[in-house]
Amino acid sequence: MLTTYVKLLLTLQNIYFDHFPLLYKLPFEFCRTKGNGIHVSKVKRSFDLAVSVFPAFLFAAAVFFFNVAMYLCFPLLRNPMGDVKMWSWGLLAIVCFCGLVFYTLWMLVYKSEAVFMFNEIFRHEEEPRKDPSLCPDMVSTTIEKVFLLGCNILIWNIYLFTPIAALVSTYLRMDPLLPFFNFVLTMIPQLKNLFIFFSFNSETLFYLGMFTFRVGWVTIFIYEGFRVAAFLIGLTILVGKVVISLLSSLSRLTDKFQSAITHRGFKAHLKLYKLIMIIFQSLEGPIKPTAILAIVAGTVAVSGCSFVVVRLHGVNEVYFTGFCAVVAISSVILTKIILDTLGNLSMASVRLLLHFGKIEILLEMGEGHWKKLYLKELRYLKPISIPVGLGTARFSRMTQKVKTEILMYMFEASVNLLIAF
Repeated sequence: MLTTYVKLLLTLQNIYFDHFPLLYKLPFEFCRTKGNGIHVSKVKRSFDLAVSVFPAFLFAAAVFFFNVAMYLCFPLLRNPMGDVKMWSWGLLAIVCFCGLVFYTLWMLVYKSEAVFMFNEIFRHEEEPRKDPSLCPDMVSTTIEKVFLLGCNILIWNIYLFTPIAALVSTYLRMDPLLPFFNFVLTMIPQLKNLFIFFSFNSETLFYLGMFTFRVGWVTIFIYEGFRVAAFLIGLTILVGKVVISLLSSLSRLTDKFQSAITHRGFKAHLKLYKLIMIIFQSLEGPIKPTAILAIVAGTVAVSGCSFVVVRLHGVNEVYFTGFCAVVAISSVILTKIILDTLGNLSMASVRLLLHFGKIEILLEMGEGHWKKLYLKELRYLKPISIPVGLGTARFSRMTQKVKTEILMYMFEASVNLLIAF
């Protein structure tokens, strides 16, 4: 399954990095190694600082315009809480704020540390795969092939139909730019007259130009938003899968060198596990707010879209209700995949630590000096897990139990929202 995720990330790399319509790249990019692996590298670009800050500017501007649009339109509506635009703008404002934090943390503040640590994980996972006894060849199953095909089709469709989606959403006045522009032009009529003058004194040409401008910015935002989201989500899942693969290789390494462990003090497996611990501990600063806001974004997407589908379907067009249903279902599936990956990572590390201290190894060591040193080092090794915590679902580490609590938290938020309104 690991190869499947690598292929998906390389598809994203090909479409949204190498052939991106805006002709610039994110601060990171994926690169294929000589083997069957992948690594992350920093991108050298002209005007690097300005280009790096541009996606953050887009997210910040989106949060601003969504909030301004809600502020301007709220007094004009007879039933604001039943208006689909208000709900959509509110949900997107929260999601864009989370995206702004994610991008700032991982691609601006902790960029160098993240690239180095991720590549260390990828490099150490790739080395055992060169030994067939430690990492046997895995043939892709039919489910994996279907999953890969479906994701590739989805990625290509989003890439190709984004301009059409931007055009339709702008035509339906779902973008937050229109209320802001109308407010500014009403407050400063001289500005409108100036724009009309430059439009050859044609109001039709002026409104056409404003519509084209809105379509352009909505298109840019959708492209950039999906690219950043796909990169961060894909990297999260890939890192989790790679660490699980590495832990499995360490388990087989322990069995292969059991004699050297018991008689000659072989401890390479402990050192490698300790390195993984250090990597996760060093990134705990950005990981914790990322995990918390990811739960917030997922909960908002699921509960908000569920509310629109259940409560507001009577005042919505069928296509918009269907779109919200697809977003809600996709958010649940994606959240489940991420939580399964991180939960399995925790369980794999627990099983590996038990494997390090299995009875066969300890009995063969006897009561000598090697056993005391081995147990001393083993005592300092802790299970690997992601620190999280939010609201009523207060927990400290990502485990299988915590995964269930998070899903229940999202379900409760959706039900409470439906009951409240």
